Amino acid sequence: MDPAIKIIVENADVYPAFRYYIKLMKKAERNLIAQPDICIEICKSLIEGVAKTIILDFEPEIDLKKLNNMDVSPLTKKACQHLRQDNTVIEDEFTRRVASTVEFMGVLRNERGDISHGRPVPKAPQSDDKLASIIFQISSSLLTYMLDSFFSTKRVSKDAELSVEATDPGEGQQTLPQLDYEAFPDFNNSLDEKYPYEGKLTYSFALYSLYYEDYLIQLQNYQENLKGDEA
Repeated sequence: MDPAIKIIVENADVYPAFRYYIKLMKKAERNLIAQPDICIEICKSLIEGVAKTIILDFEPEIDLKKLNNMDVSPLTKKACQHLRQDNTVIEDEFTRRVASTVEFMGVLRNERGDISHGRPVPKAPQSDDKLASIIFQISSSLLTYMLDSFFSTKRVSKDAELSVEATDPGEGQQTLPQLDYEAFPDFNNSLDEKYPYEGKLTYSFALYSLYYEDYLIQLQNYQENLKGDEA
C-alpha cells in the first residue's frame, strides 16, 4: 500500500491524524501470505475507517451511532458521493461498482475473519494468499484514490477560503497582503530545514497555501530577527 502511505505522509503536516492508518496498512502487508484472512480483515477495516473519516468531515453533525451501524458498502458509497460533490471525476457508476466490490470484502471478513469473530478449530474455510493479494491490491488502489481525492478537495476548499478572506475582508477586517511565495527563498528554506518531511509538498509551501496568515506571521518574525542580527 505504498502509494496510499505516500499520500498520507505528504499531507501529514496538515492532517497528522491520518498517520494512524499507516501501521494498519503495513500490518495488512505483513499478513498477506502468513495469515490471508487477517490481511483481508484489515483491508476491510481500513476502507471502513477512511470512509467514516471522510463522512464525518463532510457531515460533522451526523449521528455517530448511526454511522457506526452502517456496513462497509454503504459507508464507502456515501464517502465517494461526498467526494463527488467537489470532484466530478468520480461518476455514479464508479461509486456503485466500488460499493459492490467492498460489499464482497465485507462478506469475506464476516465469514472468515480471525479477529472480530472467534473461530473454532480446525478453521474452515480459509482464504488463500492469491485471493488476499487481489483484495490487498484493490484496497490499496481504492484507498489511494479516496485519500488523494479527499486531500485535494480539502486543499481546494482551503485555498478558496483564503482567497475570499483576502479579497473580501468584510467590515472591520483588513485585507492580507498577497505575497509571492518565490520571493522569499531564504525564509522558505529555513522553514523546510526546521520542519523536514518526505513528500512532494514542502512545509513552507503547505503553510503558504493552506495557512497563509500563519505564513505571514512567521515571515514577519523571520525578517525582524534578521534586522536584530544586523543591528
